[in-house]
Amino acid sequence: MITGILYCVSITSVQSLENNKNSFALYYGSKVYEERHPFDDSFFMSQDGFMIGVQWANDSYDEDVYNGWSSKIAIGSVDYTSAGSGTMENIMDYQIEEVYYLGIPFEHSDSRTTVFSGIGGRFLLNASGNKLTSTGHCGYDRESRYVYLPLGINFEKDLFEFRGEYLYFLYGQQTSKISQCGYSSDVTNDQEEGSGIKLSLKIYTDNKQQNSSGKNFGYEFYMDYWDIADSKLDESGNFMEPRNTTAETGVKVFWSF
Repeated sequence: MITGILYCVSITSVQSLENNKNSFALYYGSKVYEERHPFDDSFFMSQDGFMIGVQWANDSYDEDVYNGWSSKIAIGSVDYTSAGSGTMENIMDYQIEEVYYLGIPFEHSDSRTTVFSGIGGRFLLNASGNKLTSTGHCGYDRESRYVYLPLGINFEKDLFEFRGEYLYFLYGQQTSKISQCGYSSDVTNDQEEGSGIKLSLKIYTDNKQQNSSGKNFGYEFYMDYWDIADSKLDESGNFMEPRNTTAETGVKVFWSF
């Protein structure tokens, strides 16, 4: 990996700034999810593991307007740890995310800076239903739905591209399928406060000016982070989703065409 990065840096030719970029990526990342106690903010439980996914994306620049979209699908496995209910291993984790962007690009002599916003949606499924922890506690499936507003900046120069986004949380909903553990019905909690951050660095390893196939290959290092506040009580007034954070870091291998 270090050799590949040094090779990228050593290339002296400049990548032309494309006005329409389609890309496909495969990625691997580590994931850490943690919940905090609603009263004293102490550690409550955590899940950590990995995610493997695919991503499709398009970035289009037309008459000083930027339009873009990104779709991600991932599957992974996480291990559960709690001081109160023991441990559970190899829980399947699923993730889908769709984002649409609209922004304004600023062209420079050899680079481009784009400011943008948009709308995004995120769906998560943590499938621990019908499994027991090490202390005999019942597991259940948990579904999360987020709607958010990205506010970001993208900078392109030569063979590098840096992107940063602040994620303004609009609305979320958590469904806990506790009926799998003998309860009469499932629980749904509304989430109204939270935020997130996305950072990424793309490094292209070849150049369209030198590549007759018209395709670029490269690496992308990324970090996604979410911090969601305590939810509202459910309709019964007995259940609340506590504050939680999710951190995912990894690397993507992408093809741009």
